Amino acid sequence: MLLLSGCGGDLARSPRPLPPAPFTYLSLTACRAYPSNIADCQLDYGTQFGRQRLGPVQETGLKISRDESRYQVSSCYPVARVKSELPNFVCRIYSSQSGIHVSSVLIKGGTAVRLARILGDREQTQYRWTPDKWSRLRN
Repeated sequence: MLLLSGCGGDLARSPRPLPPAPFTYLSLTACRAYPSNIADCQLDYGTQFGRQRLGPVQETGLKISRDESRYQVSSCYPVARVKSELPNFVCRIYSSQSGIHVSSVLIKGGTAVRLARILGDREQTQYRWTPDKWSRLRN
């Protein structure tokens, strides 16, 4: 005789297991699609009890479903930087509802700096912006 106690709870789970921390807490929310094939989302960090907005992410060619405005980040990796002190990341995302891989998105600018700090990038935790002493622009 085989006991199947506790199996009913497994049916309520999402079809895909959550990624490891800190990616478990990273998601793209409030996604909107625009006619010019551009999607605009917010990168969030946290749980349903408290979320922190890391900043906007814009991507071309991202197919946004009308029924879904939230996507789970499964992994991120750094990519070549134009300015060595400013990070860029490519993050893979999947649908929170279906668990299917959707796309990869480029995260740059201030959003990438805040993401780098969450991912434990030592360079970003110690980085402080200073004006270029050779710049012709003086304020």
